[in-house]
Amino acid sequence: MPTVVFREPAFSKYKNSPSGDVGRYLAKKGLLITAAAKRQVGVNTGALRASIHMRHFGDTRGQYVRIGSSLPYTRLHHEGTRPHLIRPNTKQVLKFVTRGQLVITHLVRHPGTRPNRYLTDNLRLVK
Repeated sequence: MPTVVFREPAFSKYKNSPSGDVGRYLAKKGLLITAAAKRQVGVNTGALRASIHMRHFGDTRGQYVRIGSSLPYTRLHHEGTRPHLIRPNTKQVLKFVTRGQLVITHLVRHPGTRPNRYLTDNLRLVK
C-alpha cells in the first residue's frame, strides 16, 4: 500500500496562504460576488456601491473572505425596513425638499423599503 507524505511547509502554503490554491480560489469567488453586489445595489449617491469591499482572513478554522460595507445604513438597504414614523430629534420640526417643494412637518409616516439582498442573492456564484 502506498504511503502519503505531506511536506508541511508546502501543504501549509497550499491551504493557509492567500497566495496558495485555496486562497486564490477564495479571492476569485469573492471578487465575483463583490462585482455582482456592486452591480445589483441601489444607487442614490453611489456611496454604498463604492463602500462594498472584500477582505481575506485566516485563522485556526482556515481561510475565508468577508464581503460587505461599513456604512450605517447598509443593513437597512439589504434587509429592508418596515413602515415607521420619523420625528425630529433635536428640532421642533422636520424640513426637507421633495419634488421641488419645501416641506416643514412634525411627523413623517415612512412606508418602509423593500429589501435589496445584493449580497446574499449573489452567493450562488460560489458554486
